[in-house]
Amino acid sequence: MSTAHEIEESLTLTLDFDKLGSIGRRGFAVLPVVVQDAASLEVLLIAYVNAEALRLSLEEKRAVFFSTSRGEIWRKGETSGDWLDLEEVRVNCEQNSLLFLVHKRGIGSCHTKGADGKTRSNCYYRRVLKAPVDLAFIEP
Repeated sequence: MSTAHEIEESLTLTLDFDKLGSIGRRGFAVLPVVVQDAASLEVLLIAYVNAEALRLSLEEKRAVFFSTSRGEIWRKGETSGDWLDLEEVRVNCEQNSLLFLVHKRGIGSCHTKGADGKTRSNCYYRRVLKAPVDLAFIEP
């Protein structure tokens, strides 16, 4: 199994098709959240919230998530300084996912850093080139 760092920096596509199953097996009651820049409409990341993280997000007016890897509340920006101020929360028609419209307060939104050592603007920094037998992608 690859480490998180190897997955985040590799040019080999290693998709986690069992992510949702893994969350369910751990017993986490969460919803996926699409996080989008309110000004540019750029999709920054996908995260998860439980009821407490959603309540805290609305109260604090900033993105607060539930980390499914650590099993705890995660205030985006607490360690990186890249806060996401919450402008609006929307819910989809089936009420099984959310959209956070945010304003970045910092240089990025991803927890990884580029070759220049700076936080990446968003978590979608690689482009899929081909599939499915020999999956590979490159950083644009």
